[in-house]
Amino acid sequence: MLRRNTAIGRNTAIGCVAIFAIVFSAPQCIANAVGQNAGTSDDPCLAFALPNADFLFSSPKKVFAHYFYPFPLSINNKSASDDYYNANYLNIKGESGKWAASGSYLRQRPLPVGINSDRNWPLNNMQREVRMAIARGITGFTFDVLSAKEAANSDSTHLQMLLSAAHAVDPRFKILIMPDISALKSDSATVVNSIAVAASSPAAYRLADGRLVVSAFNAGANSADWWASVIAQLKTRGIAIAFVPTFLGWKGQAAAFAPISHGFADWGTATANGSQGMKGDAQLARSNYGKIYMMPVDPQQYRPKDSIYWEAGNSATFRNAWMSAIDGDADWVQLVTWSDFSESSQIEPYTDSTLRTDIGTGFYNLNAYYATWFLAGKQPPITHDLLYYFYRREPTSAASPAQSKPNKIVNSSPEDNIELLAFLTAPGELKITIGGRTEVQNAPAGITSFKVHTAPGTPTFSLSRGGSEVFSFPGPIQIFGPGGLPSGVIDMTYWGGSASRRGVCSL
Repeated sequence: MLRRNTAIGRNTAIGCVAIFAIVFSAPQCIANAVGQNAGTSDDPCLAFALPNADFLFSSPKKVFAHYFYPFPLSINNKSASDDYYNANYLNIKGESGKWAASGSYLRQRPLPVGINSDRNWPLNNMQREVRMAIARGITGFTFDVLSAKEAANSDSTHLQMLLSAAHAVDPRFKILIMPDISALKSDSATVVNSIAVAASSPAAYRLADGRLVVSAFNAGANSADWWASVIAQLKTRGIAIAFVPTFLGWKGQAAAFAPISHGFADWGTATANGSQGMKGDAQLARSNYGKIYMMPVDPQQYRPKDSIYWEAGNSATFRNAWMSAIDGDADWVQLVTWSDFSESSQIEPYTDSTLRTDIGTGFYNLNAYYATWFLAGKQPPITHDLLYYFYRREPTSAASPAQSKPNKIVNSSPEDNIELLAFLTAPGELKITIGGRTEVQNAPAGITSFKVHTAPGTPTFSLSRGGSEVFSFPGPIQIFGPGGLPSGVIDMTYWGGSASRRGVCSL
C-alpha cells in the first residue's frame, strides 16, 4: 500500500563552503579526503554545501556523538575480509559459537580500513574517526568510560588515545567524558580518577569559565548525594566541573539533581513518536530548572545479541529527533551513538561481511544536513537533487531457521516499508519499483519522505521531471521474502545510502 507523506522542513538560505572533497569514477562516486577544506556542491553524499570547520566550531551549540570504544575501526589490524569482525562478530560460529542462538553478535561492522604498518595504528584509526565526524557536522565525542582501566594515566588507554587523537586532528574538537554507571555502578574511585585523567588534557571539553564538562550514562543509578560527593572529591584535586548527567528518563530525576547540575541530558528513544515527543524537553529544562539541555538523537536500535529491536520507521526516528532538537532549541545534541555496533545505533558508516562501502552511509551523510541546520540556526538550502534510501533486507516476520532465539520488538509496532527520502531543488516525481510494481509520489521542492510496502527483490529508485528521468539507481541490498535470508538468521538493520545524478555515494 502506498504511503503518501507531506513535505518536511523549510528551505531558508544560509551561506556556506563545502569541506568534503569528492573524486568521481563511473559508475560510483568515491568520497574521500574526509575533513579537508575543499569540496563540490554536487557531492553525491550531500544535498548541500557543508560549511567549513571554522563555521561549525564557532556555533554556541554543540553536536556530540557518543563514542563506544569496544568497536574501533579495526580490532586486530588484520585484512578486513578475515579480521575479528568478519571472523567472529558477524559469524554465527564466531567466538566458539557464543552467539549462535542469536545468529551472531553483530549484523554490521565499521567500513574496512586495511592493515596499518604503523605501531600506532589504533591512534591513527581514532584520528580517522575524528576526521570522519567533523566531516559530517559533529563537533565532539562523549566518551563512555566502561572500566577502571580507562582511569589509568597511560597513553595506551582508549580515553587517552582519543584525547590525543582529537587534539592532533583539530584542537576545537572536544571530548566530553561520560562515566558509564551501568558498568561502573558505585565505583566512585574510577569515576573520579577517569574524570581527573580527562581534566589533564587540552582536548577535554570545558566551558568558557574553565569548568570541565562531565556527563554520566545512567547517572540516576546513583543518588544526587553520591554525585555531590564525587564533585567534592574532584574539587579537592582542583577540578571544578559542570555536571550534565545523562538519564534514562530525565524528568523524574531533575528536581533531585538540579542543585548539582549545569544541565540535563537523556538517552532518548528509538521510535518515531518518542523522538517527536522530546521537542519540549529543552524548554522545560530551562523554564523549570534554569538548566541547559542535551537532546538525544538516535538513528535505530537493534540488538542482535539479544534479538530485540525498536521500530525506527526507516529514517523517521532519526529525523524526528533532529527536528525536536532544532524546533525545541536544544543547547547541545548527543548522537546516540557514534560507534555502538552492538545496538546498531551507530552514526559511523557501516557495512556487513561483504565489505561494501555504499550500504551503510545513509544516517552518517544525512546527519550533516541536520547538524548544520542545528548549529547554524537556519535550514541549509538544497543545492542539488539527492535521494536517500532506507530499508531492511527482509520483513519483520521473516523466518530465521538458523537461530533459536526469536526476535522481539520493544515498545513499538513493526513496519515493513522501503523509504525514499528526497532532497529536491524543484518539484519532481519520485518512483520506487520493486517486484514488478512501481509506486509514484509527486514531491515539492525540499525534503519528502516516500514509503512503499516492502516486497522481495531489488528496489529501484528514480527522480523524474517533465516526463524525463533525471536519474535512477538500484538499491544495493536485495530484499528477501517471508522465508528469510539465505543465512537463516534475522537482520532488522535499516541499511541506507544515497545517490545523485553524478552517481552513488560510496565512502
